[in-house]
Amino acid sequence: MHLIVMNKVNIAGACGGAPAPRSCARCGNSFHTRGKEYTCHACRQPKGRPVHKPGHALSFREQQIVALIAEAKANKEIAYDLCLSEGTVKEYLYHIFRKLKVTSRTELALRFLRDGFTDRTLA
Repeated sequence: MHLIVMNKVNIAGACGGAPAPRSCARCGNSFHTRGKEYTCHACRQPKGRPVHKPGHALSFREQQIVALIAEAKANKEIAYDLCLSEGTVKEYLYHIFRKLKVTSRTELALRFLRDGFTDRTLA
């Protein structure tokens, strides 16, 4: 008799029928899911990096790095002069190259020596 009662239990909800309510593990908002998701849809969306438009102003630190690049200093020397790690200098250079749309240190140095900093930007 006990087996018959177990067969009458509606297991459609547990096997993909109606979505089950959950609480997001990151933000705590409630959401419905049919699978094993532990985060809501908004928390699962990839967070993109901000894209800098050309002519975006350089920060003071970025201006310092550009000036040292124009003096033909290597990343290690720039890091020592500014009390940064070499990896941090590389990150700054990556952002500077994207902001100014340059592809090489030489192009960056020539632009700086030719134009200087005009209204905090080289674009």
